[in-house]
Amino acid sequence: MKKLVNHPSDVVHEMLEGIALQAPNVVILGDENVLIRRDIPEPPSRPVALISGGGSGHEPAHAGYVGAGMLSAAVCGEVFTSPPTSAVLAAIRATAGPKGALLIVKNYTGDRLNFGLAAELARAEGIPVEVVTVADDVALRGHAERSQRRGIAGTVLIHKIAGAAAARGATLEVVAAVARDAVANLGTMGVALDGCTLPGVAQSSFTLADDEIELGLGIHGEKGVERSAPLPANELTEALLVNVLDELAITRGERVALLVNGLGATPQMELAIVLRAACASLTRRELRVERAWAGTFLSALNMPGCSISLMRVDDGKLALLDAATEAHAWPGKGCLNRTVRLDTSGVQREDHAAPVLDAAGTERATRIKAALDAVAQALTDNESRLTELDAQAGDGDLGASMRRAADAMNATPMHALATAPDALSSLGVSLHKAIAGSSGPFYATALLRASRHLQGSAQPAAQEWAQALRGAIDAISELGGAKAGDRTMLDALIPASDAFESALKQGLDAQRAWAEAVTAAEHGAQATAHMLPRVGRASYLGARAVGSPDAGAVAVVCWLAALRPHVGK
Repeated sequence: MKKLVNHPSDVVHEMLEGIALQAPNVVILGDENVLIRRDIPEPPSRPVALISGGGSGHEPAHAGYVGAGMLSAAVCGEVFTSPPTSAVLAAIRATAGPKGALLIVKNYTGDRLNFGLAAELARAEGIPVEVVTVADDVALRGHAERSQRRGIAGTVLIHKIAGAAAARGATLEVVAAVARDAVANLGTMGVALDGCTLPGVAQSSFTLADDEIELGLGIHGEKGVERSAPLPANELTEALLVNVLDELAITRGERVALLVNGLGATPQMELAIVLRAACASLTRRELRVERAWAGTFLSALNMPGCSISLMRVDDGKLALLDAATEAHAWPGKGCLNRTVRLDTSGVQREDHAAPVLDAAGTERATRIKAALDAVAQALTDNESRLTELDAQAGDGDLGASMRRAADAMNATPMHALATAPDALSSLGVSLHKAIAGSSGPFYATALLRASRHLQGSAQPAAQEWAQALRGAIDAISELGGAKAGDRTMLDALIPASDAFESALKQGLDAQRAWAEAVTAAEHGAQATAHMLPRVGRASYLGARAVGSPDAGAVAVVCWLAALRPHVGK
């Protein structure tokens, strides 16, 4: 497995040096893999020290949460391995004053043993120490008592609440009580889409097939409690939430904080979708989501997946969550935006009633609608093919874009298709809204230009259509700067237009002339496989793009061919 590391045995201390370089408020404690606050006061005036840690590989936890208002120190073991007792004791000695220290420990055997022994050794030296154990994994509720469950992402919320309490100057007993109360009102459940890979290890901790996900996993690459088929984000979010809500016995009218945590390889896009689904589900249950965050807060190296944490909150907990902190990985207050969409109903142009078509208009609209339906079906059928071709030289989004174009065509109302110019204009407006990326502007511009060429002709002749097609091609070339031979959609459109015009001049009827156009477009699209891309995203690849036809040109062939039975009718 490829990794950006030097040597597996050096990853932790090199990582800590990299973290410290980005955070002027922290410093590495001597030769220990311990990160502490640089601005710790002299011992007599120190607040309760807050210390956490565990195996590395969970970044930004725990080193990212060191700073005023959160942790005083993070003790970092080797990857997925508890830190030694000596490192924990060194952290206690370096940060604790007369008020003592609170150790926040995730409920894993190695962490409990090493942090627990360090606490005893520190007490023997006269340092007051309390230990709070986080066991928030509700996935194990049917298999183990709460005291035996794992500590996972909800631990970050405990860091924040306890850290804020300590920063207020509370006693060790009070800080520990606040932390334990937060733990008692906290639950988390996660899902993995695949395993993770440790530095220096060739294979991942476990492997999931394309049709499998792992529910209720831990954070060290261990398997979950149930393997199931993949679910849409809404359904998967619901499955995780139900377990947390049931465990905490949260009922209608209660207030909660929500944490959607990425496990290391989950895009922010997907985490935001999960947060959206979770907020919607909680709102349907008449729960008040007071704070919400989505991001990677406690990872499992490069594991794809997420966890959802809920904490029952009151005004006191919210004040602690909102308190200022210098920890660079804490995301901020997490206040929820209750109105996410601007109401534009007052600024939209006044809607007009759809015109009633006469018999001739209905007949034309019916024929045009049948042609559009055929094009939409062809683009839908070729979505995966276009995606694969586009991925070889671009970003792989053309298949999805053409599918959205198909949806827009299917949604075009009959009254917008009464004449050819109306149909082209309406479709141009729809496509520029429906299609992202470059395809939307290109097709919309082409259709609007063609519509203008046909203005005043409700049922154009074949020669008029040929002129409109030529105008559409000119519009695309002007907009994008491409020309024949640049490996773009024009390399299918230009030969198609030439062939259509030539066949009409030779006296062929519209349908046979269009057949010539389709054949020419097919040859043009195939020829792009040997062309060097000169414009667009594929041009960045240069010669690496050669070997497969341009996806945009192939898409042109798809809709030209789909129109063939309808031309001339």
